[in-house]
Parts: sequence; C-alpha cells; structure tokens
Amino acid sequence: MRIALNLGAACAAAVLTATTAATATATTSASPAHNDDSVIWGTVVSGPDLKVRDEPSTHGTVLEKMPYGSEDRVKCSVRGTTVHGDPHWYWLEGARGWVSAAYIDTGGRHVPSCPSSQDPCPQWHDRDHRDCPCAYRDH
Repeated sequence: MRIALNLGAACAAAVLTATTAATATATTSASPAHNDDSVIWGTVVSGPDLKVRDEPSTHGTVLEKMPYGSEDRVKCSVRGTTVHGDPHWYWLEGARGWVSAAYIDTGGRHVPSCPSSQDPCPQWHDRDHRDCPCAYRDH
C-alpha cells in the first residue's frame, strides 16, 4: 500500500512539475522581453482586434490587426481623430503603424510627442497620404 501511495505521489509531482515548466516556457516565449526601461510597451485593451492604420485617423487604411492582450513598443504620439474622447494616437514600432491611444495601456507611462523632424511616417500629414511608406511592408 505504501508503495502505491509513494508512486502515486511521485507521478502527481512529475505531472505538476512538467505542467509548471511548460506553462513557464509558453509564458516566456509569448511575452516580449521588458529589460529596457527606455522602451514603452503598450498592451492592446480592445477586442477582438485592434486596427493598425497608416495614419492617425479612423479613416486610415488598416494595415493589420492586433489581438486583445498583444504588446508592441510605443515610440511616440500625435494628435489625430478623437476616439472615445482621446485625440492621441501612438506609433507602434513593431507593427509600423498608428493605433488610437484609447485602446492601448502603457502602464501609466508617459508617451512623448513625435517631433515633426522625427515623425516615423511624416507623409500622413500630406493630403495624398497613400504614398506613406508605412503602408508598404515586407510580409
């Protein structure tokens, strides 16, 4: 009887250890590294998918969609179309496009304004913004 209990406890411990290790590996590989304090990470808080656009406007072309909970590096912000009372739009470095700040949680970190000389996609200011290189990607 003791042998059966000891084997049962050992099997349960092995399963628990394997499950914990697998969960830790999945969590680590799915989450980006946040070692650099100078990088502002934003988390998508709208669902089911957040539209990444080629200009800071709800009229901009959708370049891609990001699922709820996904993260990206937020470079800077500009004023654009107001969404839910928030006129700010963030440039996401990985997605290479604009998203409304209303749908991104930066953990309370201040996002600096995009200086006009360093705007990641200045062509959106022009009337013919469809020539913006941000809309063209290597996918």
